[in-house]
Amino acid sequence: HSPLPTPHFDPLQLPENPVERLGVLHSFPDWIIQVWLEQLSLAQTEQLCEWMNQSPTIDLRINPLRTSIEEVEIALQSAGISVKRVPYLPQALRLIGSSGSIQKLPGFGEGWWTVQDSSAQLVSHLLDPQPGEVVIDACAAPGGKTTHIAELMADKGKIWACDRTASRLRKLQENSQRLSLQSIQIYTGDSRNLAQFKNTADRVLLDAPCSGLGTMHRHADARWRQTPESVRELSKLQKELLTHTSTFVKPGGVIVYATCTLHPAENEQVIAAFLAESPDWQIESPSSVELPDCAHITPQGWFKVWPHLQDMDGFFMVRLRKTNNSE
Repeated sequence: HSPLPTPHFDPLQLPENPVERLGVLHSFPDWIIQVWLEQLSLAQTEQLCEWMNQSPTIDLRINPLRTSIEEVEIALQSAGISVKRVPYLPQALRLIGSSGSIQKLPGFGEGWWTVQDSSAQLVSHLLDPQPGEVVIDACAAPGGKTTHIAELMADKGKIWACDRTASRLRKLQENSQRLSLQSIQIYTGDSRNLAQFKNTADRVLLDAPCSGLGTMHRHADARWRQTPESVRELSKLQKELLTHTSTFVKPGGVIVYATCTLHPAENEQVIAAFLAESPDWQIESPSSVELPDCAHITPQGWFKVWPHLQDMDGFFMVRLRKTNNSE
């Protein structure tokens, strides 16, 4: 499956202030600009580029099993660290200005919080895991979403954290120990090849490997490292992962597909291809989640976080439900 056709990008057609506009647009490869111009106006594409060229902020996710957001706010402010809350996210605090070493901030050693961008926090709320369920995080390392799932389940139930990279799973283990979480079981292996999880999970999270076009302010080299060819390869991997990990879900269960990219070939096209081949699956509108006003929720039911509108990492996420009559 090749990516969507991209319109011809002619810098000579840019309206007023061409030098200034060329500056921000040319800090990204033309093919990325084309992908965004397919989805946004020129003015919004410029705003997105400007946002991606800023220094990234640091968001914390409070561990409600160990503390409260008020307690962490007070502890950080007492240490001279300015913070603000993030709308719609009950566990999120954003650090304002310089914070120094993260490990030296109040509450780190006590497991009061972990670092996780607000967009990534939205994903686990969309999954909406419940205490006592069996949940599989199919591409779990380094574990930010896995540990969030455990917190949302009050650490009751079983979470299988799967990843093919053992060294990255060690980071997950360290984080779950620091946060005092007991419900996470680690499994090393490629989720495209695991047969033993068939029909075992109430919910599955597939936070798929992607081109990272929504987080280029954190990984500036991604804009030059990724290419249209690498996106095609990732799209193939994403489809394989979704096709196989969907078999982990019990009838009536849920899978959430998420990426930190803004490329339709890795998002909408992956979901459309899966649904075309999977009559026993349907998109479920995320009615139980209070979504931010400016998240772009489409009529199809998936939604995107656009960084320049929402001031958090770019993300795509969709919740799919397996109908009860499927095998």
